[in-house]
Amino acid sequence: MKWKIPEDFKSFDTLYALNSFGEYWTENERLIQTAAKNEEKQFAPKWTPKDDEEYAEYSMEIENIRHLHDKIMTPTFRYSCIVTLFAIVERELRRLVENLENEKGEQKLKYKELKGSTIEQVAKFCEAFFGLRLSNFSGYATICDLQKIRDCIVHCQGEVAMSKDAKFLIQLKERRAGFSADEWTEIEIEPICIEQFIKEVWKFFMEIFHELKWSVDESWQKKRWA
Repeated sequence: MKWKIPEDFKSFDTLYALNSFGEYWTENERLIQTAAKNEEKQFAPKWTPKDDEEYAEYSMEIENIRHLHDKIMTPTFRYSCIVTLFAIVERELRRLVENLENEKGEQKLKYKELKGSTIEQVAKFCEAFFGLRLSNFSGYATICDLQKIRDCIVHCQGEVAMSKDAKFLIQLKERRAGFSADEWTEIEIEPICIEQFIKEVWKFFMEIFHELKWSVDESWQKKRWA
């Protein structure tokens, strides 16, 4: 008996990848914060501060206790999540090209032969051969933002001053919640920043699937990112 390809196969892999990443990020955020709280509970000072000076000393001890989780593990983990999410976006854009060629026919020119980053290559390819202009979708600007943050992390260890996109990143903090960048600091990322990126990337691909009239299983609409 020949296996029947599900009608929504062209959208399933992409949404599954994004949802899996979202669950991975959420669970690990929870685990790190739980570990920090347990560490604080176990080693917190057994005395109660009575004035401002004692409160400052108490707070400093708590900060030292939580240092590993708050100052090292959490920022490193969030940096890695930005890098991973962008890698997923690149992979799913490549999958988009593969599915388009499977549906409409393979092209002699490959997207990799075009100039630019993977995003630019895929965008040019989709518009030239399939009339699909990715820049028309609201999430296209999102993945460009994501790329610049990712580049700063990968190439500059998150140090804004070292990034060729320093000016852009400093301005980006004004319009992206949970993201902070100043000239002489490392970029800072809060949970809301990652959550919004996942939601906006999710919407970006959903809009593309709708434009292409590719079926999407209704169960995906119930996810946190929808």
